[in-house]
Amino acid sequence: MHKEFDSVIENNQGRIRHIVSRYCTPEEFEDMYQEILLQLWRSFDSFKNHSSRETWLYKVALNTACTFVSKNIKNRALDDTLSNLNIQDEQQGQESCQADILTNFMKTLGDIDANVLMMYLDGITSEGMAEVIGIKASAVRARLKRIKQSYQQQYIGE
Repeated sequence: MHKEFDSVIENNQGRIRHIVSRYCTPEEFEDMYQEILLQLWRSFDSFKNHSSRETWLYKVALNTACTFVSKNIKNRALDDTLSNLNIQDEQQGQESCQADILTNFMKTLGDIDANVLMMYLDGITSEGMAEVIGIKASAVRARLKRIKQSYQQQYIGE
């Protein structure tokens, strides 16, 4: 089981890191990352293949991230965190490549839309996304359409 778990983590490290970076400050990154890995390890044996490994991973990682944030909100003001993130965004400057453009676009999205876009880019089906987020597949498709339109308006033009 150790090898299989290690393989899943190795193949999905980018996804996990992106989720962590979406939900925490740089100071909390390692704590949240470790918490997600711990929850993935704890639930690894209970994975029943009812969905894809990626869908299971997203569901565990997003739920863990949300729980982590909820606990931390009690310890500090959310406004301080948002202020720090805005300062970092301003300091990063201009986009230098497509990845930077996509990252900056994702920062303009709400958490659910950013996660939908990330799963879409990873090839997760709308049904898989719906299972992870807890909404209907048709709602996922509607969100994707709005996200694509927003991207086109901001970066492509008419």
